[in-house]
Amino acid sequence: MKNLLEFYKDKETSENVYNYLIDFLEKETIRRVFNKEDVSAISDAKDIIDEAWDNMDLMFESKDKKKDIINHSR
Repeated sequence: MKNLLEFYKDKETSENVYNYLIDFLEKETIRRVFNKEDVSAISDAKDIIDEAWDNMDLMFESKDKKKDIINHSR
C-alpha cells in the first residue's frame, strides 16, 4: 500500500497514468470499431478505471487532511 500511496500523492505521475489508460482505451475502441469487433466492454473498462481513481481518493484523501479539533467546552 505504501507504493500506492506514493503514486497517489505524485499527482503528475498519477494524472499521466490515468491519461495513458484512457488514451489507450480510445485507440483500442477505434481499432475494434474499424475491425467490426465488439466494443461494449470498453465503456465498462473506463468506468472501472474511473472507479479505481475515485477509490484511491477515498482511501488516501482523508488521511492527508488534518482535522481541526475544537474544544467547545472552553
